[in-house]
Amino acid sequence: MSNLEKFIRKNREDFDNAAPSANVWENIEQSLNTKKKVKTFTTRDIYKWTAAAAIIFIILTSVYFIYIRKNSHEEPVVNRETPTQPVDIGSIAPEYAAEFQKVYQSVVNRQQELKTAASVQPRLYQQFQQDMNALDSAYELLKKQATESPNQDVIIKAMIQNLQLQAELLSRQLMIFNKFKITKKTNNEINS
Repeated sequence: MSNLEKFIRKNREDFDNAAPSANVWENIEQSLNTKKKVKTFTTRDIYKWTAAAAIIFIILTSVYFIYIRKNSHEEPVVNRETPTQPVDIGSIAPEYAAEFQKVYQSVVNRQQELKTAASVQPRLYQQFQQDMNALDSAYELLKKQATESPNQDVIIKAMIQNLQLQAELLSRQLMIFNKFKITKKTNNEINS
């Protein structure tokens, strides 16, 4: 037997004779009957919170459009037919001048070829120009940095790489134009 069982058997008569006082049952009964006040929301309360949320949303949206978005966007990209004149690389870094001029000239030549091919599909040419504008805007940013940066070698290499990407993109666009011409020719021959 455990100590608890021994204690209960020994003091059983005391437990059976003792009864709780009447006040205990009254207190329990009163605590059960009391109702706690429940918070209810009226439509007026809902309108107040909705209006407050709308005002906060309008303020945050205004801050976004006025400050954050205004400062995060650069100048709008202008649709360019040919890349802008290059920086005088010879004066900045003469060791890159020959390579730079070669790549730049290939970009100009391919853009001229693309312009002549564009008369067939002007809509396709416009889509191609959007891709070129993205690369050209990156080139313009690098060009601005080239004159101001202390580490001009890295920026000039990036400019040359950008021009190489432009030349590669233009050659792929020319291939697409040529495939389109061939496809159109064969479709016309089949339909004739």
